[in-house]
Amino acid sequence: MVGITGASKGFELLPPAMDLIKIPSYLTYDDTGGVRATPVLSLAKEQFQRIRENLISTFVRDFQPHALIVDFHPEGKNGELIPTVINAPTTHKVLGLRGILGSPAETNREFFHPRLIAFMQEHFSAIHVYVDQHVFRLEDYYAIPPSLSAMFNYTGYITRPTLSTRAEARESLQLDAGARIIVVSFGGGQGTEPIWQSILHGLCNIQKHFDHAYLSAGPYLEANAYERLRLQVSQHPHWTWTRLLNPLPAWIKASNFFIGSGGYNSLAEVIATGANALIIPRQLNEREQELHATRLANLNLLRIANLETILSQDLNSLLEMCLTEPYPHNQINTIATNGAENSARLIASIIV
Repeated sequence: MVGITGASKGFELLPPAMDLIKIPSYLTYDDTGGVRATPVLSLAKEQFQRIRENLISTFVRDFQPHALIVDFHPEGKNGELIPTVINAPTTHKVLGLRGILGSPAETNREFFHPRLIAFMQEHFSAIHVYVDQHVFRLEDYYAIPPSLSAMFNYTGYITRPTLSTRAEARESLQLDAGARIIVVSFGGGQGTEPIWQSILHGLCNIQKHFDHAYLSAGPYLEANAYERLRLQVSQHPHWTWTRLLNPLPAWIKASNFFIGSGGYNSLAEVIATGANALIIPRQLNEREQELHATRLANLNLLRIANLETILSQDLNSLLEMCLTEPYPHNQINTIATNGAENSARLIASIIV
């Protein structure tokens, strides 16, 4: 099993039996001016694209995998996967989609248009949708022809194994069994300093309601921002500031209250752990996090607060409510979170 990635952080989280091919990275900035993807290397866009494209196609040609699992876009970023997909006829291609892709108009225009639909039908063996279809069905939201939806397999959410009770999670992490614990993580962390400032200010004002706070900055939080926030957190002896809390699902399970962003992984782990969670969708120019988190909130699985509320309002009452009135209220969670196992089984079935 080999991954091909432009990520530059977090490799210590990979399982020992897995290897990877590292291709040149780009950083994505989501700000008021729009979404920008900038290469880390000082290269012209065309050269950067060509290097990534050639590295991917050369490796797949020589490695000759039985299956190639493509994340999100069947052609890759700016079409960088097209030569690989077309020129590997004996490799089964599987497209993986994380449920909600964006608003209907935007997604139908950019994703489910006739040319790309024909490309997926010609070159892919299956499309795995990594959500429970009781939460969201692509074909109910987007303009998808039956010939393409016939390729869909709803696997359930992709999550990491976690312990079954809070007590077990705390024992495994060597945490006080009776402490009131808050865990905060905003995924990769890039560009999250303003959110952290608001959350830290809010936590300062409600300290009587909890005993410990464990704060995960994320591997991509900028170094200067990390240091500024570290100094603030160091003023509180029962707060812990770190790059990563690993394994995060165990920390979420151990918490009395989890605060996170609305990315797919955070939402999946909240569902799997049944956490008392406040989710903050933090995308400025895309709606995937907002749409997904809102759908789960409507199913009474979590609370959400929009970015404007977090950055501009007093958070005392909101944070107090989340701590003193845990949510969801002991309801039975029937959302499928065994997507990793289901997807692996489906892939194995097509390469036999």
